Amino acid sequence: MQAKEIITKKRLGEENSKDELEFLLKGFLSGEIKEYQLSAWLMAVFFQGMTSRELSYWTELMWHSGITLERSEEASRIGNQYWIDKHSTGGVGDKTSLVLVPLVKTVSEKYLKNISMRIPMISGRGLGHTGGTLDKLESVSGFKTQLEIQKAMELINSQGFFMAGQTDAIAPADRLLYSLRDVTGTIESIPLIVSSIMSKKLAENLNGILFDIKTGIGAFMTSSEQARELAQGLISVAKSQGLDAVGLITKMDEPLGWKTGHFLEVEECADFLNGQPREKHLEELILESAAWMLTMASKRKISVVEAKSMCLDIIEKREAYPLFRMMFESQGGDFNVFENERELFRKHSFCFEYKAEQSGVISLIHARQMGVLLVEIGGGRLTKESTIDNKAGFEFYKKVGHSVHTGDTILRAYYRKAEDLEKLKKLLPLAIKISEEKMSQSDSASIVEEIIL
Repeated sequence: MQAKEIITKKRLGEENSKDELEFLLKGFLSGEIKEYQLSAWLMAVFFQGMTSRELSYWTELMWHSGITLERSEEASRIGNQYWIDKHSTGGVGDKTSLVLVPLVKTVSEKYLKNISMRIPMISGRGLGHTGGTLDKLESVSGFKTQLEIQKAMELINSQGFFMAGQTDAIAPADRLLYSLRDVTGTIESIPLIVSSIMSKKLAENLNGILFDIKTGIGAFMTSSEQARELAQGLISVAKSQGLDAVGLITKMDEPLGWKTGHFLEVEECADFLNGQPREKHLEELILESAAWMLTMASKRKISVVEAKSMCLDIIEKREAYPLFRMMFESQGGDFNVFENERELFRKHSFCFEYKAEQSGVISLIHARQMGVLLVEIGGGRLTKESTIDNKAGFEFYKKVGHSVHTGDTILRAYYRKAEDLEKLKKLLPLAIKISEEKMSQSDSASIVEEIIL
C-alpha cells in the first residue's frame, strides 16, 4: 500500500477503504508518511469530500488514537447512568454550557430519579471572533481547566460532571491534524470538522450528544445550508457509533444574552440561575438545549415540552444555583473572590457608554463585528500567545428589536487601555444600526431555526 495511491484515489473522488485510511493515519503518526503527503490528502478531501462510510471510519481512527473514558465497575454493572454532552460550533456571547451543566444535573436529580445523568464536558478556547468556554471558566480565580483523567473521573463519580480542556491523552491525532489543517487552508472542510469534533466526543464514552450549530453573520457556518450539512454529518457519525443525537440549528446574528466578555458572561450565568431578569434568546436556547438533553436521557419517555417545564421550575426556584457554584469550586475556583470582583472591577476599568444618536428601533448588532471588537480591546486572542483581559466586555441595555430614543444607552464597554476608547468610538457605529422603521415579526422570531433528529 502506498500513500501516493491513496491520495490519488481521493483526488479523483473515489472512496478510500478503512485499511487505506488506517495506513494513512498510522503512517503519519509514526512519521513514515510525511506532512506534505497528508497535506495533499487533506486538500483532496477539501475538494472531493468524504462518503458517510469514509467519515465514520476516519473519525473512529482519530478517536482510537487516544484513550476512552472508562466508567466505574459499579456504573457498568447497574447500567442506570446516562452520559451526555453538548457541543456548540461557537458564537459571540454563547455561554450556555455554563448554565446547562448545573441546570440539567439538578433537573435530572429531581425528576429523573431512576437515571443518573453524567455530563463529561470537554470544551475549547476562543477561536477567532468567538469566545471559548475554558476562557470563561478561568475568569473565576483559581479554576483549573487542565485536569488529569483520574481527577476528571473522580469528579464524574462524585458530582456527575466536569468541565475541562482536551488532554494529550484524548484524540492526539486531532491536535496534529488541526495544526496541519490550519496551515494548509483546509480548516473549513465539513468532513474534517466533523471528524475533529466527534473524535473528542466519542472519547467521552457518551450515550447521547446535543449539537448546537450556529448560523448567521456571527457564525462560522454563515448559511443555513452549511449549518444543516454540518449537523447532518455530526449526527450521522454519532449514530453510526451507537449514540443518540439531536442537532439544533440556531441563529448567531447578534451577540447572545445581555453580556459578552468572559467575566461578564459568568456573571450573567450566575444571575440567570439566581432569579435575575433573563434575556429572551439566551433563555430560549438554554431551555431548548436542556430539554433535549433530558428527553434523550429519559429515552424519549418525557417530552421536550415536559422537560422545559421542569427546567423552568428549577430556574424560578433558583435550585440549580448551588450546583453552579460547585461547578467552579470543585475545580479550584474561588467563587467568593468572583462575587467580590463583580463590583470592584467596574471601579478599576475604563467604561464607555455607547448612546443612540437617533430615535428608532435597533435593527442590527453585528455579532461578528462585536466579537472582533472584543478581541481588539483585549477580550480575546490575536495570537496563541496573547493574554486575555477577562474583564473586557460589553454589557447591553438594548438588543435587536428594542426601541430607543436619542441619548439612550445601548451598551457599556469595559476596557483597560485608554487607547481602546478610539477603537470603540470608531467601530461601534459600524456594528450597531438603528432604523426608523418597525421590524417585521420575523425579525425577532425564535433563535432556533431547525431541529435535526
